[in-house]
Amino acid sequence: MKNSKRNYIILIALVAVLIIVTVIHHTAKEPISELPDDPGNSLSEKTDIPPASTPDVPEHPQVSPETVQPTPTPDPTPTPTPEPYSDKPDIDISSWEYVLVNADNNISDYVPELTVIEGSQSFDTRAVAFLEEFIAAARGEGLSVYLSSSYRSYNEQSYLYDRKVSQYGDPAVAATIVAPPGTSEHQTGLCADITDMYYASKDRSLENTALFKWMKAHCHEYGFILRYPDGKQDITGIIYEPWHFRYVGKEVASYIMENELTLEEFHELYK
Repeated sequence: MKNSKRNYIILIALVAVLIIVTVIHHTAKEPISELPDDPGNSLSEKTDIPPASTPDVPEHPQVSPETVQPTPTPDPTPTPTPEPYSDKPDIDISSWEYVLVNADNNISDYVPELTVIEGSQSFDTRAVAFLEEFIAAARGEGLSVYLSSSYRSYNEQSYLYDRKVSQYGDPAVAATIVAPPGTSEHQTGLCADITDMYYASKDRSLENTALFKWMKAHCHEYGFILRYPDGKQDITGIIYEPWHFRYVGKEVASYIMENELTLEEFHELYK
């Protein structure tokens, strides 16, 4: 009886030991992730496992030259080409000082208000002061100025034209030298034939005089242009006249002389 009881106690003790060993063995095999979330028992404090290392990355990584694409240089914006004569004066081309008279523009009934100048000549009253300044400035340079002709009436022009026709026997030739009545600028009272007082002839040789050279260079300063320039007969219908100056105002005169235009060509800019 006593032996049976002792064997029973031993059996219970063996079972208890077996249970304890099993629990200890099972606990040792549990994964770390299942440990309680206890800050006092954190893995970083209880283990010597170093933190995962991060590979060194340079602050400014080197880029191979082959991989760098150069920034393309933009094509320069082309400067637009201005239209020819886009800088022409902003004027009313129909104003009195720009009146165009030639074979295609007859003014047979035109009679301006006139003022006498240089004793026996007449000029448009609205522009006479500019002619007086022009002549005075030339004389101030020591030049001998002779105002040989300015305003002519329709009848005076008829007389001069008919005389030239008789001289040459051909109205077409005569018209290149003296405009037919109604087509002469002299009837406007805005033009003046100016020659050297001591130079008798009215021909192209006048261009060699000191007077003409000065007047051509400075006429625009007083509002005048050389009305019938050399090489423009096909446009004006009149031969080269290095004595015939026409008032158009200072702004227009400067533009015409600078661009070597005739009054006909200037008018075309406004069509």
